[in-house]
Amino acid sequence: MELFKMAKEAMQMKSKMGEIDKKLKEIVFDAEYKGVKIKANAKSEFLALEIPQDLLLDKAKAEKIILDAFNAASSKAQEKMAQTSKEMMSGLNIPGLK
Repeated sequence: MELFKMAKEAMQMKSKMGEIDKKLKEIVFDAEYKGVKIKANAKSEFLALEIPQDLLLDKAKAEKIILDAFNAASSKAQEKMAQTSKEMMSGLNIPGLK
């Protein structure tokens, strides 16, 4: 009986994780850093990149700013992922996570 209950809870968890994955892909946001614009989703999938023309004149500067922009967008995606996961996982009884 206990094994059946655990299997049922595991299936619920798997289903919920699929829902979370889908929701994270739907949460799309824009991040901007020093003129570099990035569109991403909460799964840290980068969807679009826009670089100002004047930034392309200085390769080293462009590389640093673009890298910083991606890091900022990634941090924002992680925050959204954590918030969404927490909201969607509430109500599930996961041993060890309370």
